[in-house]
Amino acid sequence: MTDMTSQASEIARRLEDQIVRGERSPGARLDERSLAEHFGVSRTPVREALQWLAAHGLVSQRGRQGARVAQLSVPDLLDAFFVIAEMESMAARQAARRIRPNQREQLVECHERCSALVEANDAEGFYIENLRFHALVLEASHNRILKEQMGTVRALTAPYRRYVTHQPGRMKASITEHGNIIEAILASDGETAAQMMRDHVNLLGDGLSDLLHLMASEKEAMMG
Repeated sequence: MTDMTSQASEIARRLEDQIVRGERSPGARLDERSLAEHFGVSRTPVREALQWLAAHGLVSQRGRQGARVAQLSVPDLLDAFFVIAEMESMAARQAARRIRPNQREQLVECHERCSALVEANDAEGFYIENLRFHALVLEASHNRILKEQMGTVRALTAPYRRYVTHQPGRMKASITEHGNIIEAILASDGETAAQMMRDHVNLLGDGLSDLLHLMASEKEAMMG
């Protein structure tokens, strides 16, 4: 975000974080005036931030209709999940070779927090901690290029991954999958870590019908 003013850069970062956390859903309107009031700034840095987000595919600008959080078509959604599954698989493979002692501890502690949130049936808390789990694996890969490239795809898919988190049994299944990924990473088994992560992220199986239903429901709500 070096081409933006520091104010616009901060707004873009916060909006991206809100999209990732599911606070702004796909298709949600992004009104310049409302955002300027929300962030306590003029409309100029807001406009600049929206332009940056649009250039990176996170926001769609529709002329007089204004800006909205990007909403993927079905083919684009499937492609996005395929891409991020491969990227996170690569991160897990490299983390198995490059993870540092303090990062090992952080990963285990994060897994324990995720488990506690499942026991408490706290889906929202689990979703946020799950984001941290994946971020820790990415950090442990020590691959700056991969981290930069993954940012946009992660933000695009995050709202749909959040929806899947709320499906019955998904959190408990994730805990088992996280445990397998951590075990492989701590054992320096890159190939197993990569495969486990790919299987964990890939939502083109049983979750596909739920994702398509979500998109159809949101489209109907927007039209109605």
